[in-house]
Amino acid sequence: MKEQIQNIGRAIDFVSIAEPKFRTNTIEMIFMLPAGKQNNSAYALLEALLTSTCAAHPSIAAMSRKLSSMYGATLKGSTIKRGDVLQLSLTASVIANRYALEGEDLLSELTELLLSCLFAPHAENGAFSETDFRIEKQDLLDAIEAEINDKRAYATDRAVAAAFEGEPFAYPLDGTAEDVELLTPASVYEAYQKMLREAVIRIYHVGPEAAPELAGRLQTAFEGVERCPVELTYRTPSPCKAEPVRVTEPMEVTQSKLVIVLKGETPKKYAMNLMNLMFGGSPFSMLFNNVREKMSLCYYCSSRYVASKQAVFVSSGVELENAEKAHEAILAQLDAIRRGEFEDEMLENAKRSAVNSLHGIGDTPFSCIGWSHGRYCEEETMSIEEIVAAYQGMTRQDMIDAANALREDTVYLMQQEVEHE
Repeated sequence: MKEQIQNIGRAIDFVSIAEPKFRTNTIEMIFMLPAGKQNNSAYALLEALLTSTCAAHPSIAAMSRKLSSMYGATLKGSTIKRGDVLQLSLTASVIANRYALEGEDLLSELTELLLSCLFAPHAENGAFSETDFRIEKQDLLDAIEAEINDKRAYATDRAVAAAFEGEPFAYPLDGTAEDVELLTPASVYEAYQKMLREAVIRIYHVGPEAAPELAGRLQTAFEGVERCPVELTYRTPSPCKAEPVRVTEPMEVTQSKLVIVLKGETPKKYAMNLMNLMFGGSPFSMLFNNVREKMSLCYYCSSRYVASKQAVFVSSGVELENAEKAHEAILAQLDAIRRGEFEDEMLENAKRSAVNSLHGIGDTPFSCIGWSHGRYCEEETMSIEEIVAAYQGMTRQDMIDAANALREDTVYLMQQEVEHE
């Protein structure tokens, strides 16, 4: 996997990744801005508007026909939160030129389409198309309303809101229905211009071979944009509360959801990744084997480490009568790691799991982009081989130190209703 990075504008980098085994060309444009109430809803709507239509293809049907004519090319938008940073991505993919039946330059055509979406959207007089806006706004409102249907994700979102109150990370990725209702075709167009002007931009191309001409084409496209990019911090650890906060939310559900948020900065890089695999981030973890299997206290129980916030989220589905027992048992597993009460085999399994995930990088275009972009945000300078060596060198004491760095911050319980005679 060969990676070349070239600056093509103020806070705009073009990253080219050549991998001969791939049979497609993928371009992903990532725009990064501060997360929060002022941005999330507008950009969630914007990513849909920029990828469903453009001036050259002013309807969803027209855009679909264009993509179909390019051997079923794909075009999509997305938004995610990376700590307190909001990322809006426009991603397009098409088969490599060598597979085109008529010798078409599909990469050039894909680039032109993506630039048309970005710089010539379906808009006029400083506002997006009213029809497009109405469709995408309703889709976003429907998605926000449907979030409560995924009780596991909803419980985590509620725990995040309580654990990181007052921080941009706490705000919902798509905003709220009230925020969306306030948006207009003109206000979203304003957000679009702000994104072009202020976002930190990374553009990735992954294909079977380098395409040096892309850099020049992209640079020319951005030359007409007056840029004043914002300063961003991608890792924003959150202070742990003096006393854990408990939030209970009664709800008509058949199964209670328990989410525990732990916070703390690990003294050694990558130690928390490894410790989390032992704790609850893998099928061989202590939460799975002990709390779920041996104690039968929950339907599922796992943990996830969010490096950008230096936090571990424990998520479980429980019967209400077992909620407190599960809470105590989960913390008891962490205490066991703090005391070093775990088998050497578990640490070795965690190392193998971490190393195997690193060896999987480069299997797909998106794993290449994810790896490269993660390195940028984390200011990582080590190679995959060096990170593998770092994992292999981790000791029992490193796991003990990582576990001891964590403190309980927030406990959220989605409380099921219980029938009483």
